[in-house]
Amino acid sequence: MKDYNSVVTLLKSTLKMLFNKIEKLGIWLLFIFVVYIILIIKVINSPHILNSILLGGYSFLITAYIFSRFIFSYFHKSVKANLEYQPSVTFVVPAKNEGDNIAKTIRKFSQVNYPKEKIEVIAINDGSTDNTLNEMLKVKEEFDKKNIRIQVIDFKINRGKRAGMAKGVYKAKNEIIIFIDSDSFIDKDCVIHLVKYFSNSQVGAVSGHTDVHNQDTNLLTRMQAVRYYIAFSVYKAAESLFGTVTCCPGCCSAYRKEYLLEFLDKWENQKFLGSNCTFGDDRSLTNFVIRKYEATYSPEAKANTIVPANFRQYLKQQQRWKKSWIRETLIASQFMWKKNAIAAVSFYAYVILALASPIIFFRAIFWQPIMTGQFPIPYLAGLFLMLFLHGLYYRAKVGKKPWVFAIIFFWFVTVILMWQLPWAAVTMKDARWGTR
Repeated sequence: MKDYNSVVTLLKSTLKMLFNKIEKLGIWLLFIFVVYIILIIKVINSPHILNSILLGGYSFLITAYIFSRFIFSYFHKSVKANLEYQPSVTFVVPAKNEGDNIAKTIRKFSQVNYPKEKIEVIAINDGSTDNTLNEMLKVKEEFDKKNIRIQVIDFKINRGKRAGMAKGVYKAKNEIIIFIDSDSFIDKDCVIHLVKYFSNSQVGAVSGHTDVHNQDTNLLTRMQAVRYYIAFSVYKAAESLFGTVTCCPGCCSAYRKEYLLEFLDKWENQKFLGSNCTFGDDRSLTNFVIRKYEATYSPEAKANTIVPANFRQYLKQQQRWKKSWIRETLIASQFMWKKNAIAAVSFYAYVILALASPIIFFRAIFWQPIMTGQFPIPYLAGLFLMLFLHGLYYRAKVGKKPWVFAIIFFWFVTVILMWQLPWAAVTMKDARWGTR
């Protein structure tokens, strides 16, 4: 009887594995088919598209750009971990009013697969009005018993994330600085996969891979889960191929302290349009790094972060990110042409696409229908298929997590977020975060 049950179990397991492989193959074939359909749509509509230099150029550029991201990311290869190279690391965590999450965030540092004597933690309470400081001090007692070095720095008044990050760097005694947001949680092998890239002296920064911790909360968080995964595994991987990751995010990124000290004061006191920069700290710090060094992406350095679960908070977060994108893109445009030629072309192409998107959308959805009486089916179909392509990639890589409705919502939100860029340009002087 036992032998019979073992055979049945083995057979079920084999059939399940075979089915999963066939299913994944089917998804990749559908992915290729969608690419083919997109190209067919472009060819069929080429006579109409070519009548307009703006529309024709945009249509060609956005198709080439998106396809290039998938191609470049495919060729991005991780480096092998070198167990003989284990630089000392300092975790720096600035936090304001994160009493619900900060203890869990810090405790994760004591669970990493890395020599404890090479770990240091610096937690900065940035003028919190809740129990954040008490939670930090509680974890400090736990770490002291485990002989893990930890400092808790208390800003009596709110000075901003950038001031907290800078304070952490100045106080750090170790070689590599790992910034972790106060609502993010790293995996146990994260450190190993971050520091291995620093064996190359040209590398100044490394972005980890962050997924959404609260993705099952609602449709909005599921949409962000798709977006986060694609942003890292496709777009950052494509940039990393040339050492030009344009933003190493605060949720999980590492920097070589020696290089940070070259410009830390200038970064901390950065001004734009006569005002102190109070957002976009991570993108700005990455910009300073890639002027001279390389910034890469480590897909194995895993972390999870909590994302906005209501639409109002999400829009405010995106508005803040758009403002920092405008500012730092203007700055990066001044030196990116000196980097790898392919990376430079990709960078400037994306800038053109981002600026042109609202104009193209208005022309396709409003102007053309009024002038010609034709509904913009090709434009809407192309936009949907491009996003559907991202959804298929997510489905093939991640598995049977909710993605169909998420990608439909992604399409809807993309249309909305498209208009945030011009509004961000108009409101650049407003330095409020909006999500606190």
